[in-house]
Amino acid sequence: MYKIGELSKLSNIPVKTLRYYDSEGILPPDKIDEFTGYRYYSAAKLSDCYRILTLKELGFSLSEIKELFEMPKEKISELVSAKEKELEKLIAQTENRINTLRKLNLAIKENGFMFDIIIRKSDELHLAYDRKIVNCKSEHDNILCKMQDCIPKEIIGSRKVIIDYETEFTDSDFDTGFGIEITGKLPKSSKLSEKTIIFTSDTANLVCTDKEYDEASKYLNKYMLDNNYQIVGPTYKIIYEDGTVEIKIPVVKLGKYNAAFNEDIDIPFVNDETVIGRWKLFDFLPSKEMFNPDKSKMHDSKDIVKELYFLPKGEKYWCFAWTKGLLLSNCGYPHRKSQNKYTIEKIGKDTFMFIEFKTYEYFEGGKPEIWVFKKADSKEYSKREIMKIDEIPDIPADDHNILGKWEVCDLVRSVDGFDPKNCCSFIPYEALYWRSAEFLNNGSIKNTFKNYEESEAHTDAPEVWRWINGYVVCNPRHTASKYLIQRHGDREYLFIQWKSGDYSFGGDEPFWYVFKKLI
Repeated sequence: MYKIGELSKLSNIPVKTLRYYDSEGILPPDKIDEFTGYRYYSAAKLSDCYRILTLKELGFSLSEIKELFEMPKEKISELVSAKEKELEKLIAQTENRINTLRKLNLAIKENGFMFDIIIRKSDELHLAYDRKIVNCKSEHDNILCKMQDCIPKEIIGSRKVIIDYETEFTDSDFDTGFGIEITGKLPKSSKLSEKTIIFTSDTANLVCTDKEYDEASKYLNKYMLDNNYQIVGPTYKIIYEDGTVEIKIPVVKLGKYNAAFNEDIDIPFVNDETVIGRWKLFDFLPSKEMFNPDKSKMHDSKDIVKELYFLPKGEKYWCFAWTKGLLLSNCGYPHRKSQNKYTIEKIGKDTFMFIEFKTYEYFEGGKPEIWVFKKADSKEYSKREIMKIDEIPDIPADDHNILGKWEVCDLVRSVDGFDPKNCCSFIPYEALYWRSAEFLNNGSIKNTFKNYEESEAHTDAPEVWRWINGYVVCNPRHTASKYLIQRHGDREYLFIQWKSGDYSFGGDEPFWYVFKKLI
């Protein structure tokens, strides 16, 4: 048996600490002399001392150590695993803080100043409000002054607000909201409207001077991009009485992409006569609040659906189908199956559809984008009517260079973009649908395909595909895809246009499948 002083020397734990461990029930002595009060510890307690020191170094609290000592051995692994996850989270937080500090230090070195950015919930603002498309930002102060003159002085608050509804840089025709904080109700005769701004999600906040606003706004937007935040609303410029400016941007922190998450799109059809027909893309926005029927903000829509057809009875075409209140989609890689809510509004003479479309960011924990379409007509189209039909050349199939079996090795945007040393850099091999093509003398083709969700490849029926000089023809789709053969090094490669639904229904330029000849 060891006295407490001896155990202290052996374990290098102060006597005072050993007494505290005893009072907390973590390391009670094996024996206490009833006459002297001396504590005596067995040699096994020295082992417990070492275990306590080790667990403290691993980040366990005393309460957790006590819990660990008392639980059965089979439960200890659960506590250790929980601590491991806690430390992994701490490592990630620390790495994020280090990266932020590095970026902050770089900004200070490059710009000579720093901005403090805070992501938090924000308060709400009650405003006298107007929205205009202005030619120049120099008009802002004059507009706010004229608004203030129209509001009873006794209800004017201390802040002014400018809301930037633009989604990309523009040098004129700014879609802008103007607000004067008010503490009461506007007179019924007022030409201004009342608007309450409620920040329902997190906001990125940055405080600066008015002179620093443009630079600070760029810095804040770059911070959002660098730190994986989705912007889900307009930019708010809040001006205080002393000239201080606060920038607020509604955001959502994104996480890892959840490839396994899909929604059920095989649901019963319910008709909605109001949606049948053709709809042309008008805008796509982070939030519906940013919509303005007098100004579309989209600049480059090449990756967005340019028009949508709602076919009778919800018939599926391309990667879309529908039922009342929902656009059903199955698109992207990996395929994302989603129910996308739509609403319809009549604004002036036009009818608009607002679709809460679940893009890639939604599957990272973000919010849907708002896709806005304007009704073009209410015709009951068939799938055949809206499909792009190629003119099939009437030429022979006597190109002997293409005969034989070819195996897919890549999918590229253009022939010039193919690099035999860096195949499948754009889309991984397992995601490639077309797997092999065997060209036969009689103009027929044996094409083999494999969806990444399927376990085995399948070969299309003989009547589906054929070839003629310079083209691969898909009979059901009425497409004529160009082919060409190029030599790279000592190997021949076959390039074939891939005219999928993106081409037939979306009007996109086709990609090219690349094959290497089997020897």
